Amino acid sequence: MKMIPIGSKQITFVAYDDQAAQMHIQYHTGQTYTCCGVNEDQVQLLLQSPNPYDLIVRMTGKNALPTKV
Repeated sequence: MKMIPIGSKQITFVAYDDQAAQMHIQYHTGQTYTCCGVNEDQVQLLLQSPNPYDLIVRMTGKNALPTKV
């Protein structure tokens, strides 16, 4: 699982599981969201983005499902 720190007031980090094609978004509130169907190209865009928070919001849309920690 690849951990990607996000410099945001809302999101602490995202973790990418390439086996399951899932991105787990960890918020500072402790809430975790899981996004399904995320591919490696999208993760590369996130790593190169000057504004990763906005990119996460655009990528997830309605695909983010809350999960219990």
